[in-house]
Amino acid sequence: MILKLRPTVIGGETAEGDFVVVHEGREVGRIRKTEDHVHGTEAHAWTITVPLPLAAWSHGSSANLEAAKEAFRTAWEQFYSSLTPEQIARWHHTQDARKPPTT
Repeated sequence: MILKLRPTVIGGETAEGDFVVVHEGREVGRIRKTEDHVHGTEAHAWTITVPLPLAAWSHGSSANLEAAKEAFRTAWEQFYSSLTPEQIARWHHTQDARKPPTT
């Protein structure tokens, strides 16, 4: 399963360590650098962001980017393998409806 990272763009701006996760051309998650406020150390938060009901394990935090990518991949593979064709169609329909119209 191929997952790609690309910089997150919000309001035309990007932030260091902030990525959108892409699967088959669709945005499916986000991984971003953050801070572990309890320990005062850098961390990387990750989350699945598809417009479907998500389990508690669909997000988390890891000590570094590589660990976050691996944790996301594990969660994504579990989540994606559980989807029915109908759920995938609903996800695609909902996600496509959110796209701004092209002129």
